[in-house]
Amino acid sequence: MGTIWIPDLSTFTGPKYLRLFDAIEEAIKRGELIDGVKLPPQRLLADKLGFTVGTITRAYAQAELKGLVEAKVGAGTYVKPQFKPTLAQQQTNFATCQQPLTNQVDALGEALSQLAKDPHKLSVLLGYHANPLPQQQFAFHQWLTNRGIVQSSEDLLFTHGAQQGLFAIINGLMQAGEVLLHEENCYPGIKLASRQLGITSYGAPLSQDGLDLDALLKLVKKHQPKLLYLTLNNQNPTCIQYSDEQRHALLKLAQEHDFYIIEDDVNYCLPHEWKGPLWNLSVKQTTKERPHRVIYLSSLSKLFSGGLRQGFVLIPEPLRPKIKQALHSQCWMVSPLNIELATQLISAKALMGDREKLIAHRQQRCIEMCERLGLTSNWRGLNGWVQLMPGVKAHHLVTSLASSGILVRNGDDFDNHDNHIRLSIGGANSETEFESSLLQIESSITNLSQNTYSVV
Repeated sequence: MGTIWIPDLSTFTGPKYLRLFDAIEEAIKRGELIDGVKLPPQRLLADKLGFTVGTITRAYAQAELKGLVEAKVGAGTYVKPQFKPTLAQQQTNFATCQQPLTNQVDALGEALSQLAKDPHKLSVLLGYHANPLPQQQFAFHQWLTNRGIVQSSEDLLFTHGAQQGLFAIINGLMQAGEVLLHEENCYPGIKLASRQLGITSYGAPLSQDGLDLDALLKLVKKHQPKLLYLTLNNQNPTCIQYSDEQRHALLKLAQEHDFYIIEDDVNYCLPHEWKGPLWNLSVKQTTKERPHRVIYLSSLSKLFSGGLRQGFVLIPEPLRPKIKQALHSQCWMVSPLNIELATQLISAKALMGDREKLIAHRQQRCIEMCERLGLTSNWRGLNGWVQLMPGVKAHHLVTSLASSGILVRNGDDFDNHDNHIRLSIGGANSETEFESSLLQIESSITNLSQNTYSVV
């Protein structure tokens, strides 16, 4: 079979070599070309298709670059064993806030390819570096400046993801028994880090504009916190965006009561949804009498992909030594190789690919579903916060959907017990999978609402 496979290219478009590459990829997906099978010799296939040998060589090279085949010197080109997802991996994950895959594989492949062509740079990156390389810090400084974030290279500290950044901040600035405040319904990772370090944490209730400022003031006066953790741009899980009035009031409160705000901006927003960080306002207002009171935390995981664990923190100058020491206690250094990949990605025009358009489309489809069902919901970026009707219990729906291979988050996971679910719309691998999963979610809500007793 290996030497007589002749593809039908009539259904493929584009340059000849890409048509052949697409045919190889499709045949592997369909099982027509199985693991280990040998592709036809290039000259033979060129004769059969009426192509030049160079065209076949280029198509085979593209397939090898994509990890579909492997060329063995003197033996030919063979289909590589393909990754077979487990049952768990076949589930549609609407529970984890992750980016849909568009151009990330190609972009990362290109970055790795460019890096492989520079052996001198690789030799530098493979050494120990207690501090980030200056050119990497400058690249991030330029990128953040282009996004409207006011900072200098010296403000920047790299971490292995935002969660490590959180842990390093708390570890560096607080002692066991001291108090950290956070939003009443919030990202569970902040509580996990606090418990691990023996920090006492309390939640402040939310309003439609952000925090309930009266309730927060009472907590501040009672507990005298060292830190206040907030997700101002896209509150996780409620998708609230803090108003300008809230931001000014929170900064004033931090200055008057001598605590710092951790501004966690890792939850993704579409361009028209995004606001400049509170960090900017704090920088603008900083004087000797009113010191800088914001620590800004972000990550490329929510912009590019979850597997790229590249977090970064902007830190007021007086706090830098303590937080750097806390980070150093967890890892001798943040991988310069990983930072270099991130640097190449943020410097590329194709960083976001077509994801923004795709996310906006998926978001709108979910809004339409909620409107058809008469559900109250709030959507921003990759997340939707949906309140179910009284006849449908959130834990019943979550269980029912899981049995159908669709994962969503129960509001209880965020200490919210008002019958909410959080939908994160990036986990579907294709629009067909997304649409079918959304249809299943709508059907499950409808079926449960029509049952007198919810039996799962």
